[in-house]
Amino acid sequence: MKYRREIDGLRAVAVVPVMLFHAGFQSFSGGFVGVDVFFVISGFLITSILLSDLSKNKFSLLTFYERRARRILPVLFFVMLCCIPFSWMWLMPLDFEDFLQSVVAVATFSSNILFWLESDYFATASELKPLIHTWSLAVEEQYYIFFPLLLMAGWRFGRRQLLIVLSVLFVLSLGLAQWASVEHAPANFFLLPSRGWELLIGAFAAFYINKNGDVSASPIIHQVMSFLGLVAICCSVILYDVNVPFPSVYALLPTLGTVAIILFAREGTLAHRILGVPPLVGIGLVSYSAYLWHQPMITFAKYTHFGEPSAQFMLMLLLGSLGLAYLSWRFVENPFRDRKRFDRRAIFTGSIVGTLLMIGGASAALALDVGPRTQAELTPSVGLYKAENRQLRMNSWVPLRTLSGNEEYRVDGNPFDRELWFDDSDDRRKLLVVGNSHAKDIYNLFMASEGTQQQFQVARFGSEMGDIDESFYTSPNYLAADVVVFVSQYKRSDLPTLSLPISRALKDAKQTVIIKNIYEFEEFSNRTYADFLFRQLLQERGSDQISAADIAAINHRHYLQFIERESSHRILQSDEAISTLASAYPALIVLDRMDYTCDAAAQTCFAMDDQYQKYFYDYAHHTMEGIEFFADRIDAIDWLEALSDRR
Repeated sequence: MKYRREIDGLRAVAVVPVMLFHAGFQSFSGGFVGVDVFFVISGFLITSILLSDLSKNKFSLLTFYERRARRILPVLFFVMLCCIPFSWMWLMPLDFEDFLQSVVAVATFSSNILFWLESDYFATASELKPLIHTWSLAVEEQYYIFFPLLLMAGWRFGRRQLLIVLSVLFVLSLGLAQWASVEHAPANFFLLPSRGWELLIGAFAAFYINKNGDVSASPIIHQVMSFLGLVAICCSVILYDVNVPFPSVYALLPTLGTVAIILFAREGTLAHRILGVPPLVGIGLVSYSAYLWHQPMITFAKYTHFGEPSAQFMLMLLLGSLGLAYLSWRFVENPFRDRKRFDRRAIFTGSIVGTLLMIGGASAALALDVGPRTQAELTPSVGLYKAENRQLRMNSWVPLRTLSGNEEYRVDGNPFDRELWFDDSDDRRKLLVVGNSHAKDIYNLFMASEGTQQQFQVARFGSEMGDIDESFYTSPNYLAADVVVFVSQYKRSDLPTLSLPISRALKDAKQTVIIKNIYEFEEFSNRTYADFLFRQLLQERGSDQISAADIAAINHRHYLQFIERESSHRILQSDEAISTLASAYPALIVLDRMDYTCDAAAQTCFAMDDQYQKYFYDYAHHTMEGIEFFADRIDAIDWLEALSDRR
């Protein structure tokens, strides 16, 4: 097929918003749609080649996969190799293990499946995974395992029958995406079945052009349709954000916009002139390399910074990734596409050897526990300080996982929560803690508190507040409970329905408690505000001149300023909603976690002990060391006094 420079320009329109979105530029809140644009372009170009070969009766699977290997693998392996030493130097041990697993997954084009399986509460934030962006490559390659075979099998039955089959698959895939965008969002985002329709849109455009040639329409139609296609993509980039269910029918806007450009952006149209400008065409030519480079660079920048890198720094980083993209395009991509320099045998041999080296090397490193030894140089070795917050988070779930006998016990959806925990032969009152991960903290806190244990048996029911339904009210622990304690992070979507479980529990004659949202300190990638203060004071004073009291005092000053912070608005809204509930339901008991996490009289907000063991592993969740300390605090201040008074 003939070269179309506007498609390279379209690639630039796809990759630049993706890069800016990942870099955190809010004006490009929908930049993730660039991946969807890429899917359509890929579906169009690859299908065009396949149809051309099939029409000439010269299609070869071997030739097809040779083209894919030349296009995809050399620069992919090169970028992965470059990521390995920096990951070893900078990532925490558990994150480095995840990285090695992702290397294996990328080499086998299954990284989308890996990242889907990791997309739960316990996973590292996606922006801290150097190879997270390779999920889209995996989707494409999985698609191109099956699609050529389907075309080959269906070609003998005729174009019309083949299009009917593809149309059915398109409708099923789009329907699945719409349904799963609400019911199974992570799987919907990462997996092929709900993404295939986007590649098929491009394939349908290729079928049309293969049969009919360029669209025959008036110049005004070409102008309007191609320009509207460009507007559709730009509107998606600007107006969409992470709260839009995706992919779903919302993805039709950028994908149909892409098809409109492919079909109608001919020479002379405004869209063709815009997309054909040299800077866009140049970026489009190196777009694959740019896509590969930008995510690791952003990840490592965020991982090694305390605080969000500045917009200027991130912009320079993206420009640097474009520079690297040009170099890898010129010295890696282009040479391997040259059949005179690397014949088919060399490509397949190199692909197999490279794949086996990636899989074998990463697997061996995992088996031999070749952790990032240089991380010790970046992590202060003072007292009992631990930098690995992921491990501290996992430790906080151990009591519930041990009790339930379920290593997968989590925030919600636990079968064990629907079993009876209470012992009827025990005279203590039965207290049920209900909520999300914060309910886990309160459960741990009550179990560690001597005063609480003297008065109550304690159980937990895991659920987001907005998901509480009749299955909770019929659960044995709820039916047996004397006291029901609700605790959550209270999302904005929870607030309108917050009165429902409160009123139901009061109606069922339960002593009902709601715990206010805890103040949320900043996080810096996977590090806490206490990590930041600890490292800062360590650098300024040295290990002999800092104390937990210093950090606690700074914490307190920071807490007092929270009303002025934008991040506090949601917390203030939930506090206001809880105050409204307390006015409407006089029997409702309201507790404030800040009463035990801070001491107003001493002007202290506790963060770590004298051995530098942290009390929080993220913005607000307690470590097990924090649980032990705060359990003594709630006993000392008699935090649960109101429960005894209203017996």
